[in-house]
Parts: sequence; structure tokens; C-alpha cells
Amino acid sequence: MPKCNSCDGSVLRTDAFCGTCGEPVPGRKPVVPIARESKLSGVQAPQERIRGTFAPPRNTGTSARAVAVVALSDPEFTDPADTGLSRTTIREREPQSEPAPVLPLHRKKNGTESERREAAAVLELQMDEPRASAAERDTSLPHAPIPPGPPILASDLLREQMRPSSPGEKALRRTTVALATLGVLAALLVGGVHPLTFVALALLITMGTLALTPMSYRGRAIGLFAVGSIATGVALWQQTLTGGAPEGSILASATILLSGSLLFRAYYRGARLARVVVSLGVLALGAWFFASGGHESLVRLEGDWQSWAPAATQVAFGLLALLSLMAFMDNSTRGGAHVWGVALLLLYMLHIGLLVGSDVWPVGGVEVSIQGPTIAAILAGVVGTVVAGMALAQVLVVAYQVARSRTKARISVAA
Repeated sequence: MPKCNSCDGSVLRTDAFCGTCGEPVPGRKPVVPIARESKLSGVQAPQERIRGTFAPPRNTGTSARAVAVVALSDPEFTDPADTGLSRTTIREREPQSEPAPVLPLHRKKNGTESERREAAAVLELQMDEPRASAAERDTSLPHAPIPPGPPILASDLLREQMRPSSPGEKALRRTTVALATLGVLAALLVGGVHPLTFVALALLITMGTLALTPMSYRGRAIGLFAVGSIATGVALWQQTLTGGAPEGSILASATILLSGSLLFRAYYRGARLARVVVSLGVLALGAWFFASGGHESLVRLEGDWQSWAPAATQVAFGLLALLSLMAFMDNSTRGGAHVWGVALLLLYMLHIGLLVGSDVWPVGGVEVSIQGPTIAAILAGVVGTVVAGMALAQVLVVAYQVARSRTKARISVAA
């Protein structure tokens, strides 16, 4: 054991001063035990607690005693350093930082109003709270934008693609408003002041109003289908009075049925109801094709457009009837059902337009057999046929959803 050079007393290896005389021991460095303070967050303790001073004991026998104050370095912890500091650690280091404000969430199906309310709430909170320093702003949680509506799962997206809840709603509303506006302008130009013109205008305005009024998916589909069918019936009645072909009613009915079923097949690929209705529409269009002589129309053509243009559209109807059979493909594809349905509606508009044009501009000095009010009614009927065809698809969607919900209810009750 080492001894003191002054009083020959025993000293420890860690003593910097002799315990007997108080003289400094040359070549010694004091080691002061440091009490560690455990913290759950793993943050180093404040330096005021780990620093210390070592003072020699006072001895009245000596005139002067040396007092040494040794500054100790920070102790090295044996525990592994916590490199990833959590937000709780940052909160403990910065007690002045405040938690991020909780914003009220007003969710709707469309995120426009939700985003506006969220932006207004954030702006109001930013104006009310005082400006903090850069360190405090960095430690606070960021204002994360809240998406409108509940979280969307991949299964929900797949289910919405295979069985959408309200398919074709925007397309029906926009198409109805556009066609009704054009029909009103055309009826005012050609119809004149006549009761039949007023009826056509009333039907067109009603269809446009139903498209613009906020309604349920089911109510709008049924309303537009009913009004469109009435407009088509008025037009067919006027065509019959003016000597039109009686099979025109079959063509209008087949167009509404086949176009609506094709659009429904595009919405719901695996629905058996869609294939059943498509088969009925194909049979109705095929019956009109053979009843109107479409298979013989190209044989007896003449040089004027009043002869070959309507005949070409008749052949196109037969071609679309054949292409509609692609709806019987498997569920992995739509089979072009949406393309054939829209093409059928456009072809019907073209066909009726050519028939009216051939009556307005007859061949070889033949007198005009159609009047302005009748043209206005036919225009309303064309718009009604297109709208009724698109609305029928949505009516079938509603019927299919109701049937599926009833089937699920029966299965749950039986289980």
C-alpha cells in the first residue's frame, strides 16, 4: 500500500490528498464515484448532477492547505446509445413545446367541403397561437392533412370495380342536360306556336330538371326512364299519324332495351340478369331488322342519299346486333358492351335524323309530308329514347342490388 511522503501515513491508490496530514499526494488523480440516475427515455442526465468537487478534509494543525477542484469529464455509459430519438424524448428535452392542435374533422363523400373546413380551422389556429421559436416549431408535430372520408381498402376498390354502387350517374345527368338544351332550342326554331310544340318543350324541360335536381340514384333513374319513354311514345304516335312505318315502335323499344342492357352488362360483368336482358334486346332488334327489310335494303338502292343513307343505317343496326353477342364473354372483360351500347344510341339518332331529313327534303318534287310541330315532337322523342336507354341501365342496377340484398338477408336468416 502506498504511503504519504510527509507523514508516512497509508493512502489509497485513488487518494489525491493524505487522510492524515492533508498534503497532496504527488502523481495521483482523484476518482470520484458518480451516481447515475436512470431515465426511461434513455436521455443523458443533466450535467449539474454528474459534476462534483473534491475538497480535502480540514486540519487545524497546518497553516495552509491546498484545495484542488478537479473538473470531471462526462462519464461514458456502457449502455448502447439510443440513436433513434422518439418524439417523447424530444418533448422531455423541450418542455416549452406544445402538442399539435387536434383539428375537428367534418367528413363527406366529396372532399371539397371537408378540405375547406380543415383549411379554415388551421388558419384560425395559426392566427390565435403565438409565434414560437424555430426549435419549438421543429419539435412539434406537423399538421398532417386529413383525407376526406374513411380509409379506402384494396378490397373495397376491387368490389367497387366489380359491383359499383352508383355507376353512370354523372354521364346520365350530363347527357340529359346537353340533349335537353339542344332539343329545346331546335323545337323553338322549327315547332312554332303549336300545342304539340309545347308538349315537346315540356317533356324536354322535365328531363333537364330531373337531371339537375338533387335526387337519389334510384329516383332519378326511374324518373328519367319514365319521362323518356313518354317522349318516345309521343314521337311514335306522331310518326304513325304522318304515315311513318309502324315498325318504328319496335326499333325504339329494341334500342332502349338493348342499349340499357349493354350498359348494365358493362357495369356488372358477372350479373346473369345482364346477359338475359341483352339476349332479349338482340332478339327485339333482330325482329325489327327482318321486319323492316334491312337484309334487302342494300339490293334496291338508288343514287340519291334519301335512298342509300337510311338503308346503310339499317345494315349498321344488324351489325350492332351481332356485336352485342360479345356480352356473353367471361367476367374478366366487358366485351365492349359499353361501346356497343353508346354506338346503338348514336346510330338511332342518326337513323331518325336521316328519315326526318328525307321527309323535309324529298326526292324529285315530292311534297313535304312533315310539319314543324311534328319535327319538334320527333326531336323530343329522340332525346327521350337516348335518355330512357341510359336510365334503363341504372334501373337494372337498382333492381340487381335489391335482389342481392334480399338474397343475403335470406342466407343470414337461414344460417
